[in-house]
Amino acid sequence: MFCEMTPPIGLSIRRVSPDRWTLGSTMICERIQTSSSKPADAYISWEDECGPFYLRKRTPDDTTTGGNADIDRVYLAGVSAAVWRIGQCFFKVHAWRNGMELECNTIRFVKEKAPEVPVPDVVHSWIDHDINRNFLITKSVSGQTLDQAWPRLSSSKRAQIAEDIAQYIAKLALNTSPSFQTINGCGVREPWLQDRPPKEHPIWLPRLLGPMSAEDMYTNMMKISKEAPPAVSSVFHFYHADLGPKNIMVLEDGKVSGIIDWESAAYYPHFWIATKTSLGAFKLECETDNRQLWGQLLGQALERHGYKRLGIKFQKWFEGVA
Repeated sequence: MFCEMTPPIGLSIRRVSPDRWTLGSTMICERIQTSSSKPADAYISWEDECGPFYLRKRTPDDTTTGGNADIDRVYLAGVSAAVWRIGQCFFKVHAWRNGMELECNTIRFVKEKAPEVPVPDVVHSWIDHDINRNFLITKSVSGQTLDQAWPRLSSSKRAQIAEDIAQYIAKLALNTSPSFQTINGCGVREPWLQDRPPKEHPIWLPRLLGPMSAEDMYTNMMKISKEAPPAVSSVFHFYHADLGPKNIMVLEDGKVSGIIDWESAAYYPHFWIATKTSLGAFKLECETDNRQLWGQLLGQALERHGYKRLGIKFQKWFEGVA
């Protein structure tokens, strides 16, 4: 069912003055002249090239209406996600429901388990329960997205990036679980592995699958489709699961500088790691002769690391989902 959040996700952050922003229903972000002028009620602060910033709780004296939500917004994904850039930090807002994993927890997990994998530095994260959304502030990552850089990259650079990402995937996949779940045992956000949502389900509200065992997952996949699914391994592997060209940052020389958007990361069945690369999220959006090339290169690299692509079998199963 199509419906907006209340208020719409694109209005979650508003600039109310040159140096002040309202963040959801509870928070204020302000830029100050010097770090020493930070007020007593500030509970987190940071500094970048644009100056010192801090967060504080909203008070009755703060403006609750007006302001400009468009001026700093850099991304709007339908009705459930948006990103703003304030100073040199990104403020990501995503629809929230109970039982979801926090992306900040996943990023910290990656830093601990595989410090060689480049991820954003987390400044702060919180849940605004009154308006059903999660806020995540991260420092910016150097470079540009792979999608932006793609036209200037040579064939060898493109292949090397695919190999680098495949190595990161293989390293992270060494972290395993007996259940299909997130790092803290929450349900997983992966619509490709679920049945179709009921017509009355609000489009902005995330749908979660699991936690569940391999046997239960295979049984569920059999139940919701007329076609047989790929075999589900008894061990699940930690996987980002959304490594399209807009979620990978690269430098001028083609070196991977960051991997962003970890909200779908979880422990997935072995078949999903390479199979996912054949789906739409891995397509290039830049001007190119082959929009599928990134997914193809990454899939080939993953096969060299022992992950099979079962795109045809999975697509047949997916088309049979009721």
